[in-house]
Amino acid sequence: MLSKIAVALMCAAIAAPLVAAADPVPDTAQKALTADYALVCTASQDPTDANLTAAYGLLAPSFVHISFKGEQMQRDAFIAQGKQQLKQLHITSCANTITSMTLSDPTTIVAVVAGKVGGQIQAPDGNHDIDVSASSSDTWKLTNGTWLQTQSKDVSVLVKVDGKVVQDEGN
Repeated sequence: MLSKIAVALMCAAIAAPLVAAADPVPDTAQKALTADYALVCTASQDPTDANLTAAYGLLAPSFVHISFKGEQMQRDAFIAQGKQQLKQLHITSCANTITSMTLSDPTTIVAVVAGKVGGQIQAPDGNHDIDVSASSSDTWKLTNGTWLQTQSKDVSVLVKVDGKVVQDEGN
């Protein structure tokens, strides 16, 4: 469950093969995606309705999240799960770093993103420190002048609660 919030907050993720001979990603597209990942962090740290609406607005209507187990979750279920999980979290730090970008055609970019989230999680026995490091492979499509995320696939996740590893996949 905690891995999915990391993925939701980071708009996390698609694992698609990278094309070796792909064209370079235009600077405007790089800047747009960097701003989109920053918006996800803003919404994670300040989950107002306006911020969440803006962040979830980055997901295409056909968006699908693919878990480590290959399970697929459609956009509406992904958003509902993210909103529910945010009710238990108080995120105090968030950073997303694009580690690679590949332009597979003029309207499609695959971005591999490393994200780190820190804060507290509410549990029945009180609040606990949480630290999540995750990476995803995200596919973005240019639609009517806007980059929308169409797919996200988990690549790795490391979740620590009170310093203890509770989930480690893909590392």
